[in-house]
Amino acid sequence: MSITTRGADRICPQLRNPLFRFVRIDVGSKKPFERNWNAPGSSTNYSLDDPKFLAWVGSNQNYGVVAGIGGLIIFDADGLMRLTELGIMDALPATFSVRTGGGGVHKYYLSDLDKKIIMFDRTLKEEGKPLHLGEVQSRGFQAVGPGSIHPNGNRYEVIDDLPIANLAAVDLIEILNKSVDFGFEEAAKEKKRLRVVAVNPNIKDPFDGVRVENVLSPRGNVRKLPTGLKGAHPVHGSSSGNNFEVDFRENTWRCWRCGSGGGVALAVAVREGIIRCDQARAGVLRGDLFKQTVDAARKRKYISEKPANYRVEKV
Repeated sequence: MSITTRGADRICPQLRNPLFRFVRIDVGSKKPFERNWNAPGSSTNYSLDDPKFLAWVGSNQNYGVVAGIGGLIIFDADGLMRLTELGIMDALPATFSVRTGGGGVHKYYLSDLDKKIIMFDRTLKEEGKPLHLGEVQSRGFQAVGPGSIHPNGNRYEVIDDLPIANLAAVDLIEILNKSVDFGFEEAAKEKKRLRVVAVNPNIKDPFDGVRVENVLSPRGNVRKLPTGLKGAHPVHGSSSGNNFEVDFRENTWRCWRCGSGGGVALAVAVREGIIRCDQARAGVLRGDLFKQTVDAARKRKYISEKPANYRVEKV
């Protein structure tokens, strides 16, 4: 059996729709690694018969199913027990469903919903914020496909081998309105990459060679991932012990509680209290904030040389 044939066999019959699109994900990860994967017509999301994609899946790598294309949406029940208690799961139509590696459920539907929905508990809170219950993935988002491996080592497994049911957006919203709070999220446009450039070209980027994990590394019960580390946030902590992640390959960090993250400069700024974690976004460190960050990095011996005048520009 060829590797592409093995790849095709890994895709469930319900997902073998010529209108659906897929993305490549490293085994043990949940995030696509190719840029612009969620852009319409992108070369980094793939049709079911794409040899590059089939070879990837056939080599037992992870893959994602793109939502919002071909009318496909994915009800991502992270807070499965609570959503069941609230009656949401029983109210949803029976459909093709997958148990996630994290213990949640992905329920696949055909729908006219064109925005992602984020669900929150109306009464329960976590770390002072409404308890997050899950999302309904739509245009611009994806969910890890069945047969893939979760970062914790568990496999995504089909639990309801049924046809994909129809669920109109108006009906879905009516179901949610009875028991949970929710909001809509547009797919983010591809972020423009920024770089720090010295006015004097003979002087390098002051953060060249500095590793994020040496500045801002997870604490507590730290788990090693295929591409990094995950654990509690080293500055503001975590009630779950699982809200902070470092990606070795990209030399970046992410806080899942604040929805923030970035590279070395932002790690220094958060570590030193120059900005709050929830403020860490591309383009924040400008002018005096950037100067403070470089000075703090020098004081802490993350970098050694005195910087020249720098500017931030788009790549």
